[in-house]
Amino acid sequence: MKNLIQENWCANQLPGIDSIVYPNGKLTILNCHSIYNPNSQERNIYCSPLCDTTIESLENYHSDCWTNVDAWTSIDYQHGKIYGGAGAMGNEGFLACVDANEGLVWGIFFENSNPIKKLTITEKTLAAINEHEDMRIEIDLDRLVNIEMTYIR
Repeated sequence: MKNLIQENWCANQLPGIDSIVYPNGKLTILNCHSIYNPNSQERNIYCSPLCDTTIESLENYHSDCWTNVDAWTSIDYQHGKIYGGAGAMGNEGFLACVDANEGLVWGIFFENSNPIKKLTITEKTLAAINEHEDMRIEIDLDRLVNIEMTYIR
């Protein structure tokens, strides 16, 4: 059985939906949405796991799910790297952890984060800032589904 995730990662592609992907074919669909209150002009954004599935199941219904990703930044992590960058559309961003051989450990795609341009790691929390410096994404590296997104201006 071919490894669709790793094959596409080697071609600089990830599934172009809010999700976390793993090289074993597992996919966690994320529910990411923002709320704007016009009265207070307050914006909030939320991201939580919706369900687990497989890349094969996703491709069954959406064979053209892959999108190109372009790394803009990286940070060393556990003998490999974590990359951040852009998807094919201007509103998309991604994060991906690779091992020392550039093999994908996990990838996270966001449809509406804008490209990721800054990364820091404090203890076991990855913080990512988008290109407009108006969104911060914090991810628990021990439990990737714990994602906190915040508008910072």
